[in-house]
Formats: sequence, C-alpha cells, structure tokens
Amino acid sequence: MPGSRGDADDPQDGTDHSGPGPRTAPPVERSWLKRHGPETLIGSVIVAAVTTVLTVAIPLLAGGERDDDRGGGAGPAVPSAVTAATEPPTCTMIECDGLDPKDTHCDRGAVTLARELAGSMQVSVRYSPGCRTVWGKLVGAEEGDTIEIATSPTKKERKAVHTGHTQYTAMLPAGRTFSAQAVGTSLKGQPSHDLPPGNQVRIGAGQNDIPPL
Repeated sequence: MPGSRGDADDPQDGTDHSGPGPRTAPPVERSWLKRHGPETLIGSVIVAAVTTVLTVAIPLLAGGERDDDRGGGAGPAVPSAVTAATEPPTCTMIECDGLDPKDTHCDRGAVTLARELAGSMQVSVRYSPGCRTVWGKLVGAEEGDTIEIATSPTKKERKAVHTGHTQYTAMLPAGRTFSAQAVGTSLKGQPSHDLPPGNQVRIGAGQNDIPPL
C-alpha cells in the first residue's frame, strides 16, 4: 500500500520489517554473503588485528634498550639488538684509562663488586671482566652530586651529576690484584633522610670481590 513502512524502509522488495520476525537481508547483501561466506568477514577482522599488533611491536623490537650505566638522559639508539650485543670491547687495561665504559663497550657484561646506600643515594663499584677496568656509579642523586673512583692516591676519576639522577665515572685499569674505592658526595644533602650537605657514601672493592665467571 502506498506510504506503508515497508515501502519506506526497503524500496527494493517492499518487505515490512515492523513485525517481530527476523529481518530478511536485501538481495545485494544476500548475494555478497553467498559469494564470500561469513568466513571472509571473520578473516578480514583477524588480518586487521594482526597487522595492528605488528605495526606497534616491530619498532619496539628494533629500537634496542637503554644501557644500565648510561647517565644524564637516554643514550643513542643502536642499529639492532644483535649487533649491539656482539660488538667487542675496543680497549683493555691501560688502553681504557680515562675512557667511557659505554663508548668502549666495556659496560657489556660488567658486574657490581660492591654497593652502599645512604638516603636515596647509592654508590657502586663496577667492574668489566673483558676490559679489566673499574669505575664508580652513582644513582638516586641530585644535580651537583659527585661520584669518584680511585685505585691509588694518584689514579682517580671524578664526575658530577648534571641532569637526571644517575652518573658514572670514566674507567681505571684493574690488574690481577687491585683495590678500588668509590665515594659519592651529596652537595646539598638530603634533609628528609637526615643527610647533611656534603655527606659522603664510601665503598671499597678488590679482586676478591669478583664473582665466579
């Protein structure tokens, strides 16, 4: 009948959908389902979901990770995790004197020989078996705090915190027998931890502290 709901809702077949029965798919929709089947629609949804996951995951896997001894902000991205892990150290012993443990790859495989905590400030002695070197590391620090490592009265390296809360020194050679002392100094102190300005955290380590490799 002209003006009926069936004419208005479905001009192709005039079927009235006002009743309680299920809606009949139009010829175009039935034709598509007949040709492709419901599996095609489900497959398209799965493909779209997998593509989204790969798009997010691949850049994360290729970006590498921030190094444990990096201080004062994020380090540069490495070309690949495999390449970064297999690059050998570029120096050994005296050749490493005064050099950065990260730039020389001596930080890879490094171990902590000793650590001491005062307030939020932690001081560590780090050791590289591959390069046979030591360096001092400071975490939980504030701008102006310093970390120092010494293997003798004349062999010292010192570094101050400029940004962030972590800093580490350059390396010193460590022979078959050695003794290293690290000192962290809090410039302004930590009143919340009852640490006065200039408070120092001292820690020592030697060849006997190297864990079995």
